[in-house]
Amino acid sequence: MKNLELNLIVKTVIFSILLIGLVACSKQDDDMGPGGNDDDPPVQFDPDNVSGEVSGIWGPNATYTIKGDVVIPEGESLEIREGVTIIVDGDGGQGTSPEINVRGSLYCYGTEDARIIFTVPEERRTVDNIFAGLWGGIIGTRTTQDMVFEYTDIEFTGALGEAGNSIVAEGEIDEGEPRYAIYFVNPEGNFIMWHSRIAYSKDDAIRMNGAKTLIAFSVFEFIGENGGEGLNAKRGTVGDMAYNLFYSVATNGLKAANTRAEGPQIDNYYYNNTFVNCGWRRAQSGRGGSLNYEAGARGICYNNLVVNSRYGLRLVPPDREPDLANMEYGYQFYYGDEQEIVDQFHPSNGLIDFPNPSVGLPIPESDVYSEIPGENDPLFVNYDLGGSYDISAARNGSDVNFRSAAQDFHLQAGSPALTGAFTGFQPRFESYTVNGRTYTTPLPSEFFGAFGTR
Repeated sequence: MKNLELNLIVKTVIFSILLIGLVACSKQDDDMGPGGNDDDPPVQFDPDNVSGEVSGIWGPNATYTIKGDVVIPEGESLEIREGVTIIVDGDGGQGTSPEINVRGSLYCYGTEDARIIFTVPEERRTVDNIFAGLWGGIIGTRTTQDMVFEYTDIEFTGALGEAGNSIVAEGEIDEGEPRYAIYFVNPEGNFIMWHSRIAYSKDDAIRMNGAKTLIAFSVFEFIGENGGEGLNAKRGTVGDMAYNLFYSVATNGLKAANTRAEGPQIDNYYYNNTFVNCGWRRAQSGRGGSLNYEAGARGICYNNLVVNSRYGLRLVPPDREPDLANMEYGYQFYYGDEQEIVDQFHPSNGLIDFPNPSVGLPIPESDVYSEIPGENDPLFVNYDLGGSYDISAARNGSDVNFRSAAQDFHLQAGSPALTGAFTGFQPRFESYTVNGRTYTTPLPSEFFGAFGTR
């Protein structure tokens, strides 16, 4: 009898232990949100009709369709793995243009052979929709900790802000103004864009109001309908932006301004980037260009290749000048097909070669440029220069089209841009570590621009 009672007690204890373990595993799965973890089956979740709060893991190699606003809650994260396609079913209308609102962290881990893509339904991926602003973009808040984009494409963003959007409530934009492809607003957070691409944004590709930031080996193309930057960075943004291509951006590819009241002084290193056909669609007089520092911004700006763009490096004159005592710049390589372009390599509305000699700064002797159109062709592998650049078409946007995949901005052997750049400086940060992954910041190169030879 005693043995029977003992066996009953043992069995009861074992059952209780198993029951506790089962409940714990179930709770762990719930915490993972859609996608679960690597070993467990996913929580019930309809990938064809996504809206509301999400977290956990998506993918790999799967398709998700977002039908309404998606929120990554504060303190939680969504990890998107290689080969995932996110179709945002937006049409640009009020109430029908979802956004991804990041209050926690977003990690996009595509690979070279299996990229992640954020896009719209296939029938809406048309030339007519390049600046239509079909969905609301990826919008951070003041509680966002990390955003990471590795081998990730983001297309067709810029839907107008609506009442209830966090970016409108914060006052960054007004209701009815375009949202950005990406918005980040936490100076204590981390932002990484690595081998990624943003295309067809109605306004800024990235608006950055603070973060430790690395943007490298990425492409920005057809950004801004009649205004907008590739990166529009404000106070609190500190980091490195190198080896990127900016193609047909409405205003500047890279802009730094120490405005807003939060975070440390903006300190951005812009080096070894390529700018092609930038600045022309900016409607406001005196704006447009390629590279811009203003309003107390500081940083380093070297080794950039600027081709057929409205302005070269612009250091905005008083009373919005950058922090010149803490700036280094020079070693820009300029090319223009037309006299109007050549005349603005050193913008007449910027401090370098400013018409007022008591205020102006000398042209750096290290800059490579000519006063004659067509000289110093950088000899791209597959992009013809030396003709007549159609400035009128660039201004009115009639040249906007999908960029040919055959275009290649590497430099041919014998290019004058292959040597002469400056390597005597270090990046702002040697490396960036986010979510357990380390990104080593690329060092400057002897060639100008983003690519060098193949």
